[in-house]
Amino acid sequence: MKRAVFAAVVGGLLVLMTASVAFAELADIQVGKGTLKAGGILQAGYAYNLEDEGNIDAFTLNRARVLLWGTIVPDKVKYFVQLEHKGGVGVLDYKALFSYIPKTTICVGRFLPNFTVYMPYSTAKLEMINYPLTTQKYAPWRQVGVQTTTATEYVDFDLGIFNGADQPNNTGDNNDAKDFLLRATFKPPLEQAKVNFGGYAWIGKAAVPPFLETTTVTDTIAIENTNDDTLFIHHVTTQAIAFPDETLKNDRFGGFALVDYEGEQVKVRFRGEFLAAKTEAPVLGTGNVLEKAEIKSQAFFAHLGIQPDPRFEFLVRYDKYDPNTDVDDDGIGWITGGVNYYVEGINSMFYLNYIHKTEEGDNEIDNDLILAQVQITF
Repeated sequence: MKRAVFAAVVGGLLVLMTASVAFAELADIQVGKGTLKAGGILQAGYAYNLEDEGNIDAFTLNRARVLLWGTIVPDKVKYFVQLEHKGGVGVLDYKALFSYIPKTTICVGRFLPNFTVYMPYSTAKLEMINYPLTTQKYAPWRQVGVQTTTATEYVDFDLGIFNGADQPNNTGDNNDAKDFLLRATFKPPLEQAKVNFGGYAWIGKAAVPPFLETTTVTDTIAIENTNDDTLFIHHVTTQAIAFPDETLKNDRFGGFALVDYEGEQVKVRFRGEFLAAKTEAPVLGTGNVLEKAEIKSQAFFAHLGIQPDPRFEFLVRYDKYDPNTDVDDDGIGWITGGVNYYVEGINSMFYLNYIHKTEEGDNEIDNDLILAQVQITF
């Protein structure tokens, strides 16, 4: 029954998508100074859980966004604003872009830093419905700060300073320390394919709670009742312990490679990324003294897409995430297979993804997913 419902939903989404009319390019809007253009990203779909019990199958509104961008001073000062209307109206991004230094753009505001392969991507350009685990588990998402991008013929450099990764999508800050971004992207000149590879580092400081409450059980009293059971009464005391430092380490380091090959009959895309993290956390040590514990974790993914026809693309991705490299059998792995159908490029397209999820050790559960999504961008 569930499979019949899912088939009907996918069919309905496909009919809706193929019946849509491609959006014409919008003309420039008259403004007081400079130029203004508008666009949008609309994504809706259906999530189907292969396990009958537990999660609920449901239609999903993934994104409903309005984009505004333009130029104040030609080739020198630009801006970009992105609004999210899902669940209400909110400002996701605001970027002021200055290009007064040769080959360099300075970006100021709230935006996605150039960290991980996919985090700075427009969501309209994602090859699959979900982000890979390297981004899902480690991305600081939108940050308030400053980032410079220097683009040369063979290498690009990114430097940034932000409020902090411990507050994803932040507008303020919760500690005096700032987070730093370093990234280098190499672009070798190849005729047959476009190749980018490089590495990045996020040097961060997370805020520590002003105190940690601990409970101590004292004066345990045993009382026998009439049912021959023993009833225990515990007196519990609570103690607040201050932590000596104000911030904890929150560092991420990674490398990536992207290959785009376009032959006469087929297009091939490869994306790969590895990310390792060191995160400190407060733990209660001997004598009720708070200490720092360093947790090492890592994740990687490999993605392959083959497009034998302009309308169809077949994709597969393997993700692996280990939340603590010092602990055995706590990792998870995802194998995602997908098909994309392009009506009008990414401006009108249909996604279909199957996600097979595995958990190491005795943690295996039935949680595979089938996701469908219709996308309109203009």
